Amino acid sequence: MSRLSQTLEQWLSEFLEDLQRRNYSPASIRAYRYDLQLFVQWVSRQEHLNTPADLTLSALENYQMHLMLRPSLKSKNIAKAMSTASRNRHTAELRSFFRYLKRVCKLLSNPSAELECARQLKTLPKTVFTVEEMAGLLEHIPKNTPCGLRDWAAVELLYATGLRRFELLNLEISALRLAEEMVHILGKGQKERVVPFRSQRQRGLERYLSEGRPYLVEGAHHRVFVSQHHGGPVSEEEMLQAIRRHARRAEISQVTGFHQFRHTCATHMLRGGADLRCIQTILGHSQLSTTAIYTKVEVADLKKTMRECHPREKDTD
Repeated sequence: MSRLSQTLEQWLSEFLEDLQRRNYSPASIRAYRYDLQLFVQWVSRQEHLNTPADLTLSALENYQMHLMLRPSLKSKNIAKAMSTASRNRHTAELRSFFRYLKRVCKLLSNPSAELECARQLKTLPKTVFTVEEMAGLLEHIPKNTPCGLRDWAAVELLYATGLRRFELLNLEISALRLAEEMVHILGKGQKERVVPFRSQRQRGLERYLSEGRPYLVEGAHHRVFVSQHHGGPVSEEEMLQAIRRHARRAEISQVTGFHQFRHTCATHMLRGGADLRCIQTILGHSQLSTTAIYTKVEVADLKKTMRECHPREKDTD
């Protein structure tokens, strides 16, 4: 390992400690460590990079090119090019790292300041449920077992509030303000928000807390959703598999994950006339442009409806 890469290893350790002090989540810190170690390993193989002064904008752009050409192993060990989103994540992490190095006077200037992200096409959310499918799913969840009550409450909460996966699974009882029809959420980057949860949508949650959770929980933890296997906090896999079983009973073939309920919540609110900034607040998006992707869903729906229903679209003459 070169002297520069050894120095970067030490600086990276100090940077990760700084993230920990700033209350970054363990998952985020693991991602920073893994991705930035790739950068350190790349530096160690570059014979012309010997001192911190050699870490110029041009050098970082060469690293971006390396990421673009570097194969990324996907399922079944098939090598695929790293996606634009992944490369942009690496770029954002490099910027954070070099901002830190300048802030603590390890470097005199920040070579990543003008490092540009690759342009990324915004994709539409994956398939959303129809109103009828959501009603059918909720109807087909059994309400006579503790696990059924748990799953009913979870699906109702996902659909009504658009929670992220980790927000649902980490939700604690103290965050529920049912009398005020509110749920207190700790979201990405430790950002807090309060989401309305109307009383008629609380029936499943109230029944689960009184009739289901006490029969599942073991120990003194305060997570809302509990595993049927060990009484601790429920895992992503257990909850998702349970929801998929209910979906099959309701003859809904495709449940891709928790985010599908988040997309469904946002899309149905937009169709119902909700303001885009209102949806942004409920979902906890930091930028309105992230929420605006749902307007493209509506345009796509309109085009499909026009093709199927408008007489001029059907005219083949």
